[in-house]
Amino acid sequence: MTVDRADAHIHLFRRGYREGFTARPGVRVDEVACFESLAADHHVTAAFVVGYAAEDWCRENNRFLAEQLARHAWIHAVAFVAGSDQLTIERLESWRGQGFVGISLYLFDESDARLLQQRPDEIWEWLVANRWLISVNSRGRWWEAWLPVLERHGTLRVVISHLGLPPAVSRPPGDKAARQALAGPLLMAKFPGPRLKLSGFYVLTTPGHDYPHEAAWPYVECLREAFGVDRLLWGSDYSPCLDSLTYPQTFTIFDKMPFFSAGDRQRIAGGNLHGLLTEARRS
Repeated sequence: MTVDRADAHIHLFRRGYREGFTARPGVRVDEVACFESLAADHHVTAAFVVGYAAEDWCRENNRFLAEQLARHAWIHAVAFVAGSDQLTIERLESWRGQGFVGISLYLFDESDARLLQQRPDEIWEWLVANRWLISVNSRGRWWEAWLPVLERHGTLRVVISHLGLPPAVSRPPGDKAARQALAGPLLMAKFPGPRLKLSGFYVLTTPGHDYPHEAAWPYVECLREAFGVDRLLWGSDYSPCLDSLTYPQTFTIFDKMPFFSAGDRQRIAGGNLHGLLTEARRS
């Protein structure tokens, strides 16, 4: 049976990702065309593209993604938010007019966390009403910055990237250690809105190419118990992942995990994200 997959975490840059193989001297990679080829080979019919524009080499990533949204039906992008001054109703409406289905936040310090605390409730209400997705990269205690927001807006669709970025491990941690490492995402799981991406396994194990990343499986088991299978999403982290793995290894990893059924794997690899994207587009 052919499964229509949906990749919940990829990046697309006009000149390629600057810290991977696409940045090697003499290398020229069209990341959009490359992904289209991989998608055709592996029945990927939708991709959730995470905007990133925090460095000089990618400042115009939102503009580039808006151009691609107009050309490719499989692209479902979220706009990078550079600072609290950008998170306004006017800016959200502008991004919606360009075809975006959500926003991308990177929260790794106190000033980033303050972004959440300073935003008025009307921002979160708009995001809830429009069923927009909020892709978030963060780690450790910074996940807890979401708790006051979720207490008021529990259906907010915060999508946690890379299992919440717990520490990389070379051996499977015990249940207690795994739960401590995932404390923030596990607290967020009690609210109905948040989802979690099973992505970026190459940064969660040492070495990064240690497929099928069994050392990180205790993290997955904790998150499956807390979130339930219907709130888990597969993400490849294309194109950075290709420095450590083949593209198919980013989803065949779930075939190796004995705690997932065939039905679980289908929902994680595509069904869950397809549903979220359909709702975001309809709104």
